Order: sequence, then C-alpha cells, then structure tokens
Amino acid sequence: MSLRKYDIVGDEYKVGYRRQEAWGWKIALAFFFGDVGAGTFFVSAFFNYMPGMIFGWILTTFFKPAALFMHLGQPLRFWRAIANVRTAWISRGIVGAILFTGFGFLHMVNLKWALFGGFLGGLVFFLAMLGCFIVMIYLGYVLSHSPSIPLWNTGLMPLISLIYGLMGGVTMTILFGINSFLAADPAALQFLKTTELILIAITFVMLVSMIHGAAYQSSTGMATVMQLIVGKYSKWFLGYVVLVGIIGTGLLALTGSVMMTVLLLVAVMELIGDFGLKMVLFKSALYSPPLSHSTV
Repeated sequence: MSLRKYDIVGDEYKVGYRRQEAWGWKIALAFFFGDVGAGTFFVSAFFNYMPGMIFGWILTTFFKPAALFMHLGQPLRFWRAIANVRTAWISRGIVGAILFTGFGFLHMVNLKWALFGGFLGGLVFFLAMLGCFIVMIYLGYVLSHSPSIPLWNTGLMPLISLIYGLMGGVTMTILFGINSFLAADPAALQFLKTTELILIAITFVMLVSMIHGAAYQSSTGMATVMQLIVGKYSKWFLGYVVLVGIIGTGLLALTGSVMMTVLLLVAVMELIGDFGLKMVLFKSALYSPPLSHSTV
C-alpha cells in the first residue's frame, strides 16, 4: 500500500486524487432499473408469477435503456458498444440484455399460451435466466476491471451487484405476490422472507469487506473510504445505504409482518439503499494519481 497522501484536485495541473466524473446519476439509474428488473423477473420466473415477470421485463427492457440513452452523448452510436464481446463487459452486458429481452418475452408468451414445451421450452427458460444473470452481474465486472479506481477494483463488485439484484427481486416478488400466489403458498412466502434476510446479511458483510479492502489497498482507496465514512458522501453511504437500505430494511423484515404497509416500506427502503449505493460508487470514486509511485 502506498502511504503517500495527496489532495483531491480538479483540473489543476498537479498530482492528486481526481474524481470519476464520466458516470453519474443517469447511468446509476439505468443500472438500478436493470438490476431490480432482472432480479424481479429471475425470482418471479421460478414461481411462474406472471405479474412479477412482466414488471421486471418492462423495467429492464424500457426503463433501463431510457435512462441509458439520457446518459449517452451520442445515442445513435450505442450499437458500437456491442462490438467487443470478447474483451469488454459492457458489450457482454448488452448481449445479456438482448438475451433477456428476447427470451424473457418468449418465456412469458409460452407460459400464457403453451406454444412449445419439452426441450425447446426449457431452452427458452434457460436463456432468459442466463440473460437475467448477466444483466444483474455485469455492472460489477465493469467496475472491477478498473485498476486506476481502488474502490471499484475488487472481485467483490460482481457479487455485490448480483446480491443487490437478487435482493431487489425477492423484495418486489414478496410485495407483488403477497395478495396473490403467496397468499395460497405459505411455504413459498416463508422461503422468500428467509432468503431476503440472508441476502441482507450477506450484503452487509460484503459492504464492510469492500470498505476494508479499499482502505488498505492504497492511499487513494483510504481517501475514498474517508469520503464515505466522515466526508462528503457519508450521508448517502451511512444514511441511505447502511441505515435505511440494510439496517432499517433488515429490522422490518425480521418482524415477519405480511401487512402491505410494512412490505411496501421494506421495498422502498431496500430500493433507496440499492440506488444510494450505485450513486456513491460513482460519485465517490477517485482515480489514483498517475505519479503516485514517483520519487520526484
């Protein structure tokens, strides 16, 4: 770990930590819609719960691209992003979204009208689930392949991305299904609520590990962590992500209540934490100084 410390600088011509400014709230919103949508479809599909699948499919197919196009400087050139599937996770993520959009739709149509079964039906389901999985996990891989930003450069990022997608999916499935299929299946409800608590606990452990790893990776990582704990973004991270999104959500989920108001509050708090994390990951990220190891 480099112990030399620097200031956070802007466009000044001097060595220091520089903020990541390419990604902001628009791209955070796009990934938020994608994760929650894919997660809800993924969980709902295992229960053949059509309203949940439709909700998840719409979020990922329409809301995510809408937010993404707001972010793009040249939207008509976005097709170029798919050109590097062999090397770039952005391209792989787009392929996953295409798989999910197409085969997710076919799976819902097949459930409704039983157009095909057997091997073909199973293949459609598998490809839809594969697309879901890629959509949920690829943000983490995109971030983890950023060696100049210590906060992002960790193997935990894909897992954090996946767990948040699944947690959002479980929470939304419980919320939508409590007065329909879950009302007639107490075992499924108990399974989902237990899974929700496990995912919340795993999320807390992974966030602590992420912070610990970044702090001891380099002085840039420590500077980033200080922003999250006591600095500019502490309200977002400690308030929205940890207090609201994890502790508050976990305590409410622990009550085991199936009242609609409680389930709605759990969902809102979990989603606040999810979006809040994406915001602080983008806003607090610092580039390591290019001359940080120089003796000059």
